[in-house]
Amino acid sequence: MREWTQAESIAYECAQATITDLIAVLSGQIAEESSNPRPNAVRLASSRAERFRLFRERAGLQVDDHAHIDHIFAEYGTLVRAWRTPSRQGITANT
Repeated sequence: MREWTQAESIAYECAQATITDLIAVLSGQIAEESSNPRPNAVRLASSRAERFRLFRERAGLQVDDHAHIDHIFAEYGTLVRAWRTPSRQGITANT
């Protein structure tokens, strides 16, 4: 059994947290859309499918898959940072 380095462990945990943060963004969007008097069914289905995909991705993440972890930081990290900024108008998690 291969032991992980501290850097690998930290990167893995940060990648999991980044996916979790994006799941939270999607959950908020789903709740917001669901509370509309006439929710957009297509948008809800798309957001729910993306959230489920992210759950599966997080569950399957491997500590030694450096390329995947780098991809998570590059793509999802950018989305989360954009969502967290005050000028996030028009940004959706599944864009």
